[in-house]
Amino acid sequence: MDIDGCGRYTSHNFRHQRGPLMHQPQSPKEYLNLIDQALFEIEDLMRCAEEEGDGIQEYGAQLPVYEQIAAGLKRLRDEVAKDSHAFGDGKDLAFMPPVRQWKSRIPFHGLLETLNTVHRSGF
Repeated sequence: MDIDGCGRYTSHNFRHQRGPLMHQPQSPKEYLNLIDQALFEIEDLMRCAEEEGDGIQEYGAQLPVYEQIAAGLKRLRDEVAKDSHAFGDGKDLAFMPPVRQWKSRIPFHGLLETLNTVHRSGF
């Protein structure tokens, strides 16, 4: 059993590790897999924020942040899938400032940091 973004137990398999260090992708295909995991996680968190936002104000307040991160992940996925993403430019991904600002509300921020590290440094 795992705990979803809302703190509920679920039976889905978490496919990534939580924490600062995790598997470093070695290819664009592996990077795409990590993006897909991050998209799954942010969409789950958004569902929780929508479901529980009525009763818990802090969840509803986070929804715009989660939507911004989701949009950035979708753009990143499109670029990588089209082989038009420039890895190793030394710059942070555009959605990293809100990730760092709200990391206490993003249980999978380590996954997003890994995506950013590979983006900045390359494979």
